Amino acid sequence: MERIRRGDIDPSFVISHRVSLDEAPHAYRMFHDKESECTKVVLKP
Repeated sequence: MERIRRGDIDPSFVISHRVSLDEAPHAYRMFHDKESECTKVVLKP
């Protein structure tokens, strides 16, 4: 985590979807069912 904080590592390449909290149930289903090449979801407030 420290290397990410320092900017040594950019983990954004693993994020496939960014969704609002309202869309979280749908995003979880996409991830669970392996739809839309969903690999990592970030929830936005």
